[in-house]
Parts: sequence; structure tokens; C-alpha cells
Amino acid sequence: MSRYYFFVEDEGSPVLIVVEPCDTEIQWKVTQHEVTEAVSPDGSGEHMEDQGRRGPSLTGPVVGRFSGHDAMSYFNPASQRAMYRVQVTSRGADTLFGMYATTTPDSDKPYPEVPGDPEVTASDVSKSAATLSWKPSPTETKFHLPVKYCIAVNRARNLKTLCAVNSRRNGGDDMPMPSPPFRFGFDFDFKSFGFKRRGKKRRNRDKIVFPDVKVMAPQENILFECVGDKKAYTVAGLQPGTQYFYDVFVVNTLTNRSSAYTGGRLETKQHKRRTRLKDGKVTTATVKRSKGQAYTVRVGDTQSPLQLTVQSCMGEVSVKISREGDVVAKESRVSSLSNLVLTNLTEGDYQVAVSSKRKRPSTFKIFSTTNPAKYPYAQMPSDTKIKQFEKLTTCDSATIAWLVNDERSKYCLYKSVVSKKVFRRKQVTENSCENPRTRKKDDKVICRHHRPGSVDRSVMIERISGLKPGTRYKFDVYVQKHRGETGQALMYRSVYIKTKRRC
Repeated sequence: MSRYYFFVEDEGSPVLIVVEPCDTEIQWKVTQHEVTEAVSPDGSGEHMEDQGRRGPSLTGPVVGRFSGHDAMSYFNPASQRAMYRVQVTSRGADTLFGMYATTTPDSDKPYPEVPGDPEVTASDVSKSAATLSWKPSPTETKFHLPVKYCIAVNRARNLKTLCAVNSRRNGGDDMPMPSPPFRFGFDFDFKSFGFKRRGKKRRNRDKIVFPDVKVMAPQENILFECVGDKKAYTVAGLQPGTQYFYDVFVVNTLTNRSSAYTGGRLETKQHKRRTRLKDGKVTTATVKRSKGQAYTVRVGDTQSPLQLTVQSCMGEVSVKISREGDVVAKESRVSSLSNLVLTNLTEGDYQVAVSSKRKRPSTFKIFSTTNPAKYPYAQMPSDTKIKQFEKLTTCDSATIAWLVNDERSKYCLYKSVVSKKVFRRKQVTENSCENPRTRKKDDKVICRHHRPGSVDRSVMIERISGLKPGTRYKFDVYVQKHRGETGQALMYRSVYIKTKRRC
């Protein structure tokens, strides 16, 4: 517990007492004592300090009680001639605090004012940075006094005073003294008081430094920076996925006194979680415009080329492959199937990023391998249209044809009835990665296997019978490698046919 005294000699004088905690929460109270001839002040600071050391045995009413981490003040607009006693108690460990007292608060104005809206806003929060912004102090805009703004960021809690910031940064022993002439004739006006610290030598507290460069105290993880008269500042060097508490203080550079804005907290964004692509395995995923997908491919055998395949299912996507920040391959517009083959690679991890500019989510499949035998897709011809033989179309049948590849493959033909609107537009929003196994059984027309060397090795023709007169149909052809059910299906471009009304 610490006690301090000062006298008010002029009747009707205003009294302002400010106590500023430096770290630990404190509680303090103010008592008022009538001045008698036996205790007559001489107005000297030394006399008052001596009184503080002796701790005069006086009684009087308690006129103010305070508690907390914030800088708090007692104010009496018209005091009688009296002596005031301030009694301060720490509610935790030994700590420091600052005290200021004056009978001329209107003219002194040592503490800068904060605006009516003292909130500090955090914006543009990324993995390693965030922008803090605040409104200007009336001390700067209204009274035109020189000020500067200081930022403190840490992981523990909000710091309510600049003294608390400097106490944590410098081991707990810093409290600023004001610049003359703002000591008002009292040696103790801005003096740093505190409770005795066992085993620690007291440091000189007559000076505080507000650096203009970033200072980090690793043991406390406090980021502190004074930014001049800026009202917005980007704090960099933050850790991804970490919660931070931020505070802003305005400092009157004439008095070295500060006031705190209302701080807050933020959480930096996480690193994109990268999924490792397994060799020979197809992965299906969805990508949003605001959030891409990230993958890692491990290259061990540098003699074999790496093949990366991206199949767009719903919506166009972009793919980029990089190694240690350097782009080695990219495809900006993948609307169907894209194969990227990389050679002359170095051993290690390669990063794959898939993104989309589409407003709605885009679905895609991604596959990688260094073994060509594991490639899951059948070869597609250069022309993937399905041709209709109009002269062979009747009221209950239609004949179509499509090009085939020169490898063992399985082709499956499906039909579906469509509306007049869909038929007219000849397009529907569909999943081009759709597997024929998801189609209705009644939609299936036929599945045929093709082997190289067949007589009809370049074209496959199919007559579909049993159709209804005057009905609109959509026909789809799927191709898979000869592995059948285990292979990935690719679709030809659908064909729309309307049967004749009369037979």
C-alpha cells in the first residue's frame, strides 16, 4: 500500500487527480482532510513528499474509490481549502503506477482527448497482417496541439494504458516524466510511484522512449510502434491463425501524456490447408471464387514425368503448379479436361492451386501420377460431337454416330426426355463429371466395348428404337477405359433429337 498527499490552498479551486496503472490491476481511494493551522502547507513539493513518507495520522471522508487496469481520475470542480490523501493498493503482484494532480486542469490539458467514437477498427486481416484505423484526437483537430499515435499488439490481453505497454516491454519499470513546463511547480506531479520489488534494483524512470521503428519484446510478444499522426496503419509480421489484442494510444508530445482508445482483438487467417495428392488417385472437390483449393504433389522419381489432370465438372477453373514460389506450369481456363505434363523436375514437393472466378461454386476432379499406366481416363477424339442422321430419324427411332479412340474402351449411350425450353436452348446446367452409374436405369440404351483393329474402329453408329412420336430427346455418350466401372467417365457433347409426329 502507498499513500500520497497534496494541499489545495485556494478555496474553490478545481482538483484533478489521475492514477495510471502500469500493469497489475490496482485499487485506490481519495480522502479529503480539512487543513488546520497545525498542519499548514508551505507549497513546496519537498514538504509534500515528506508528508507522504511520514504518512500523517489524519481522518477524513472518502470522496472517491476506483479499481481496475484503466487510467482513472477524480475530479472536484470546486474544492475547499484541504489536504487530499491518495491511497493506492495493488490487487495482484508488485507493480508500478503513475499519478498526476493539478488545480488548473482547464489550462494544463496534459492528457490528450480521445474522440467521441474511440473504437479502433481492424480491417484487411490476412495471414500475416492487419490494418488498424481510428478517428483523430480532438487535441489535434480542435486544440491544434502536437500529438502522435502509438500502436500495441500482443497475444495476451488488451493493455489499457501506455504505461502498461512499456512496463511489459521493459521489464516493468518504465513510467514517463513530462516535459517542462508541465510539472506545475511540483516535483511529484508526474512522478512514477510503485510498490517495492524484491530482488530487483530500481531503474531510472526519468525518461521514456517512444521509438519510431517497430520494437518487439520476444519474452512478452508485444509489438509496439509509434506512427506519427497517421490514422491508419498496417501491422505486419503476424502469425497465421493467431488471436491478437490491439490497442491505440494518442500521446501529447508536449507533455508526454497519453490516452487510450478502445482496443479490440482480431484473428489472422489460417494458412491454406494443402491436401497431399496420392499418386494414381482421383480427388473430387469444390472451389469458390473467394476460396481456392491447395494441394501438394510429392515428386521422388525425377526421371519420370509428372502428369497432372484437372477435369472441370461444373464451371470453369484455373490451375497453377509452383515450386518454392516459382510457377512451373499453369492453365488459366479449364472447361473440360486439361492434362499438364511436367518433365525435368527436381525432387521435392510441388504446390498445386485451383481457383475459380465463377460466382457459384465450381466442382472439379484432380489427378496426378508419374506412372502413365495409372491414367484413369479414356482417350477422347478431337471431335466430341454426336452426329444425328436426320434422314434416318422416324417417329419411333433415331440413328446417331460418334468418333471413337484407338484403344480398348467402353461406350455407354443414354437417353432422356427434355422440355421444349431445354430443347430450344440445347443446353442444360449439368455435371460433366457425371458417372453413368448415377443415371436412371430406364435412361440406359446400350453399352458397347470397342477394341483396336475392329472394322468400325473410327466411328460407332447406333440406331435407337422404341422412341415416342413427336418427343424431344437428349442423347449422351460416356466413354471409359476398358477397366469399366473403375475408370473415370468422360462425356461427349450431347445431341438433341425430336422424333417425327407421324409414322
